[in-house]
Amino acid sequence: MKKVILSGVMAIVMLSSTMVFAQESTDKPMNANWGAFDFGFVSTNSSDEWSNKVFQSTSIGLNLIEYKWPVFKQLGITTGLGFNFRTITLQNQYTMVSTDSTITLESGYPTLYDTLASIKYSTFNQSFLQIPVLLDFSTKTRQAKALSISAGVIGGLRMYANHQLQGKYSNGDKFTNQMRDDKKFHSNLLNLDATLRVGYGAIGVFGTYSLTSLFHKDAAPKINPFCVGISFNIDYNEDSDEDDEIPTTESGIRRR
Repeated sequence: MKKVILSGVMAIVMLSSTMVFAQESTDKPMNANWGAFDFGFVSTNSSDEWSNKVFQSTSIGLNLIEYKWPVFKQLGITTGLGFNFRTITLQNQYTMVSTDSTITLESGYPTLYDTLASIKYSTFNQSFLQIPVLLDFSTKTRQAKALSISAGVIGGLRMYANHQLQGKYSNGDKFTNQMRDDKKFHSNLLNLDATLRVGYGAIGVFGTYSLTSLFHKDAAPKINPFCVGISFNIDYNEDSDEDDEIPTTESGIRRR
């Protein structure tokens, strides 16, 4: 299974690199609204035991490659490649316990030898390889001068999943226990998010809502996290002088 995933990742990287070279060879640069560093806060959108501490639950996105197919002027379809790292901090200090078919939350710290230990943080951590498909509009060819709006979906392939407990033993020693599970805590391998991104220049905001549940069906309650955050956009067309081009006469003399 790992070989299949690794081969898929290598194929995606090669394909994405080809798209970047293709974009560079087009006559008119297209300003895509994907390449960015994203930081946001995550909510499990749940009111039961799976509720979380929103401002201690984060999503970090590294959107490294983008490509935009033109539809009309600066309206186009954007895709690319990125990585997402998500941490969900549970509201209560539960321990995640994985069985053959379910994932449950239990109190009493069954995974710790010291039953008198105190838990400060209980988190579920995941990372994803992501590919977006966005309907993308920008007012300029340069991100530095543009208002950009895009909406669509983001497909994700889970790369890892772990559960982490941080706290103190009864003797006062601090601990950080990271637990892994062969079943990845029954989290879904594939993820699909609906997203909306709005940016002006180097700064933007974004929101995502998971269309797929966090865990397999029947393994846990249905949980569809959503995220709201800020993005720091990358201008891949910074070498383009199209907007600042100075017209010339037939003799080649520049005029202002």
